Amino acid sequence: MKKTILVILLSTLGFNANAQNNRNNLEKFGKAELGFHGLILGYELPVSNKFVWENAFGLGMGMSVDNNIATYTLDLIRPVPSLKSRLKFVYNINKRKEKGKNIVNNAGNYIALQTKYSFGISGIRSLNSAMLSELHWGIQRNLGGRFIFNTHIGLGYLQDFNFNSGVFSPTIGFSFGYRIF
Repeated sequence: MKKTILVILLSTLGFNANAQNNRNNLEKFGKAELGFHGLILGYELPVSNKFVWENAFGLGMGMSVDNNIATYTLDLIRPVPSLKSRLKFVYNINKRKEKGKNIVNNAGNYIALQTKYSFGISGIRSLNSAMLSELHWGIQRNLGGRFIFNTHIGLGYLQDFNFNSGVFSPTIGFSFGYRIF
């Protein structure tokens, strides 16, 4: 676990040093999001003209695998801490610019690879230490000013570390965000 966090932090520093400043297209910014996955604080960093690398810390939904069934549980009293890293390919950014559509806050359609590690809460069966690796399609839109809407749908593999079992699972998400800086 400590090695995973160390790799994510070192990778973030490496990408930050090599990232291009893409004033024309994608922007780097910090944000807070609220959705049915919970509360997430994240940072979007453009790594090319069409790729954005997003890293985040969250409190919210827990995950587990029970009898080969993926279970996602949002417990508002005991939110589960998690780390998320996502590489988004914003495939229509140039077309949106050509048509004069809004690209503020990295608005566009995307395909993404995402990994989310949920730390779990010991003693609660449905809130285990688990990792979800997924491929999804999504959209991100600017709602005016600093507000953002994001939704995605895809397929992932959920690995439950407490029970040493895993299963493929459909994934879905949506959130409303606010650009902090």
